[in-house]
This record gives sequence, C-alpha cells and structure tokens, in this order.
Amino acid sequence: ALYERMFGNPWVRALEVEPLYPPDLVQPNLILPFISGQLWSYTGGPHGAWERDGAFAALDFAPAADHSGCTETNAWVVAMAPGQVVRSENGVVLVDLDGDGLEQTGWAILYLHIASKGRIPNGTWVETGDRLGKPSCEGGRATGTHVHIARKYNGEWIAADGPLPFVMDGWTAHAGSLPYEGTLTRAEGLITASQVGSFESRILRQRSTP
Repeated sequence: ALYERMFGNPWVRALEVEPLYPPDLVQPNLILPFISGQLWSYTGGPHGAWERDGAFAALDFAPAADHSGCTETNAWVVAMAPGQVVRSENGVVLVDLDGDGLEQTGWAILYLHIASKGRIPNGTWVETGDRLGKPSCEGGRATGTHVHIARKYNGEWIAADGPLPFVMDGWTAHAGSLPYEGTLTRAEGLITASQVGSFESRILRQRSTP
C-alpha cells in the first residue's frame, strides 16, 4: 500500500512498456567498434556487463600495441551504429540508438574504458563509424588498454550469447565455459578470445564497411 501511494500501481505502469522484448525483436546492424584496417585483438568473450555483475552481455577488444598494461594508444573506438550520446563521463560513452535521449528505452550501446582526453561530448549525434574516443583503462577495473562493449534494450542488458546474439560485421559471439572465454564466428573463420591478445585473437574490420 505504501509503495502504491508513493509510486502508483506497478502492474499498471508495467503495461506501458511491456513486453520488454517484443517477439519480433532483432538487433540493429552493428559494425566492430574500431577503425577499418587496424589490427585489434578479441580479448574478452561474454562476461558481466557492469563490473562482475549482471548478464554476460559484454565483449572486450584491445588495439595492437608494443607494450602491455595501461598504455596510451593512437587507436580509436568508433560508433557501432548511429545514435545520440546520452552519457560521456568517467570512462563511459553510451549511445542511444533510437535518438529519444533515454538509455532506458530501445537499443543502447555502452562503451567503457574510453579515455577522457578526446572523448566525444554528451549530446552529440553520431553516425556509424564516427570516432567516440580512445580505449584506455579509465572507468573501472582493467589490466590493459581496451574497450568493453555491451548492448541494452529497454534498460535491460542483452546477453552476448543468447536468443539475440551479439553480431558485428557478421561476426557472432559465443560464450565459453568461463567468463571472458569464447569465440567469434563468421562463415570464413573463427576468432578465439585471449586476454593476452595471442595470435588466434587477432581481428580486422574490413574496409568495405563505414
């Protein structure tokens, strides 16, 4: 009774947004989150979207580097799809794909560990392939320079390996037996996640995409 006096009937409110996942829901077209032609590594298969909690919605990518650890890089993280930047702070860039300015509705993409220097301002509209900032260790736990990406729909994390798998430039994410393990598959190949960026984790985005 107290809850209803403060916030209204929760079941009536739920009818305004349910179902959270419509039966015909599909992921929008997404590209890999880096500039075409640059060598990166797939360093983290499906794992917690925020710190160690929540759905295994996140994937990690790191740019090629001569040194390990948290080092500066000339590589750029780019927008995987068009939308409006609704958060740009503390290592986070969050892009709202439906453009209504709310990350709680529709599709949204989280980019974590984006360096403060050169990070795109809040409120900016971006197109696919626009630069968002450089990967770093800012914004949370990190042992090396990388970008952590995750999808949300209507405010809920979408598992990277589930009914709506994470697909980027035709690469589909698959979970391993443990967090951060897993693969990316496409018709012509397989890429295996490696937290140390070993040979089998290397990935390039083709120049035919934006």
